[in-house]
Amino acid sequence: MMNFEAGRLKRPITDAVRQSVREDLPEIANISDVALRDKVVEAWAYALCESSFQRASEIPGSGNPGDFELVRGNQLDHIRAVVRIATFLADDFLTNYPEVDLDRDVVIAGAIIHDVGKAFEFDPVNLKRWSDDPSRAGQPSLRHSVFGAHVCLAVGLPEELAHIALGHSREGQHIGLSLECMFVRLADHSWWDLAASAGLLRAETMAAAQKMTRARALKPTS
Repeated sequence: MMNFEAGRLKRPITDAVRQSVREDLPEIANISDVALRDKVVEAWAYALCESSFQRASEIPGSGNPGDFELVRGNQLDHIRAVVRIATFLADDFLTNYPEVDLDRDVVIAGAIIHDVGKAFEFDPVNLKRWSDDPSRAGQPSLRHSVFGAHVCLAVGLPEELAHIALGHSREGQHIGLSLECMFVRLADHSWWDLAASAGLLRAETMAAAQKMTRARALKPTS
């Protein structure tokens, strides 16, 4: 039997869901364009209501299901760090090279929504369906980057943001990348590489780590 539920809302998008997004991702307030800010909230609210997750903070902290799993924390620890890193890099370029034509709002918004598709890819209901019979719709049927681009366009975010949702990950190797996407992509990949080297990833999930990575043991906790 074919599945027609993927991409469809499982529950209504309410103001309570939108408020939870603002609480979990306070960096949204740093987007100066109010309309863009609201669309970013809507993207996350849509992604959550399409999934079985109640809040973004429930999404596991992992690069992909089974890969690059954090020893503690959740997906927001990664996403918010990427926002901080990408924003810092953007501000440094804008300060020291004011002639650079870089949209700061797009960098911030793109960093916030770059993993919005993980609500779909990490949904336990989807993971079980794909695992039970990978021959039906694949495993996963759509990676978070592809589904994230769908979410962005579905809620009316501009093409530039859908491009970042797609291009920040592996799919970006096969397309030309915008300047803003490059900032987000480098912040994203650098964070995971550093987390691996710092010993913040479970050893059994590091098969995809760069060959030069040598994970340092964490300091003992008191």
